[in-house]
Amino acid sequence: MIFRFLLLLLSILSCSFAWSQNAEPDTAPTLLTLDDAIRIATSENREVKISVIDITKAKEEVTQVKTNYFPKLDSYVLAGSPVQPFNFTIPAGTLGNYAATGPIPAKDSPIKSPARFGALINATAAQPLTQIYKVRLAADQARLGINLAKENLRAQQQETRRRTKEAYYQVAQLQAQVASANAAVEALIELSTVTEQRLSHETVLASDSLSVKAKLRQARYKLVVAQDSLDLRKQDLNRLLGRNLRTPFSVEIQPFGELVEWDLRAAQKQALEQRPELREAHLQIKIAELDVRRERAKYIPDLSLQAGYLGFQNVNFLPQNVGTVGFVFQWQPFDWGFKKHRIAELKATTQQKELAEQDTQQKVLLEVEDKFRKLGEARILLEAQTDERQAQQVRLREVSDRYTQKVSLLSDLLQQTAALTQAEAQYQEALTGFWTARAELERAIGAQ
Repeated sequence: MIFRFLLLLLSILSCSFAWSQNAEPDTAPTLLTLDDAIRIATSENREVKISVIDITKAKEEVTQVKTNYFPKLDSYVLAGSPVQPFNFTIPAGTLGNYAATGPIPAKDSPIKSPARFGALINATAAQPLTQIYKVRLAADQARLGINLAKENLRAQQQETRRRTKEAYYQVAQLQAQVASANAAVEALIELSTVTEQRLSHETVLASDSLSVKAKLRQARYKLVVAQDSLDLRKQDLNRLLGRNLRTPFSVEIQPFGELVEWDLRAAQKQALEQRPELREAHLQIKIAELDVRRERAKYIPDLSLQAGYLGFQNVNFLPQNVGTVGFVFQWQPFDWGFKKHRIAELKATTQQKELAEQDTQQKVLLEVEDKFRKLGEARILLEAQTDERQAQQVRLREVSDRYTQKVSLLSDLLQQTAALTQAEAQYQEALTGFWTARAELERAIGAQ
């Protein structure tokens, strides 16, 4: 019976990671691989979708700006009836006094317009001319907004990939912990049965039986805690994937091995080329430079070709229809230095953006080196925990053999079982830490 206890404990503890991959197909939830999780997250994650919509908004902004290339159509209609009639008089000679005709008009001429329904219609069509250069600058700046939104999307996708990997590894760790806790409960149930039989034959003490029962209750408590944590982590991963929180799934465990070796200098060079933050900083400089050019363009007068129509409907003494074609010129020659100081302000903003880009480069280099070193540390820790795990497995076999031969006490066997369980948990934590550190480095270098 002791051998059955030992074999059951070791087989499930040692293979707790493989448990999630080899579960029965008719009872196990859908297996979610890491690649599938990343693929789903980068397309279905809600924050990623928000970034995609930002690109659509930026494109619409470009289209909005381009409408300023076309003529501006304005219309104004005032319709109504005056409160009282229009009555006024043109004095004699208002239009001149000539020798041949005398004064025009020859005498005071009253003009009356009855209070009736009428309308004033004013419509213009103005085609911008000199403003086209300003519109082009605005369109160029709006296009940079599209590129900026795309870089924001890349940054969000990279961050989503990192968070998905981290959540996936945590689910894998907890899934293995649940398997280990199940194994511990089953093994302790087996040991409790053996202990009760020996107690009936008075070959063990009552305290030994109570110790086994206490360990069993503790193991069941740990199983409940691990299962609750696993359920919550799965819901968190489902949220990252943009799915229903309670969508069932299981994960596969990423083994330790087949590692890609990175060179620090090559990783930093790759980061400088691929990190969205650096591209965003460069785009911000271009946008600031265009702000300066757009402000300078305000020195150019606004000149438009305009066609207009003015109509007075149902008014006696005014022309019914008036049409005009000509140019509209608008310019503010003196602004008391407003544009000059505005340009100086925008130039200072450009300098700030350039300094921010340089600082971002330094931060990226430091981050890559930090994540690179953390990955090395995590790998060393994982190797150490792997050796410790194997040592505790061998030690459990030795203690079990001695207990079977009645050389060691039951308390020694329980203590060694707890030590193996702790070593297994530390190994799982180190493995998760290693893969998390690798995901952090991949994000730091801007890997796709």
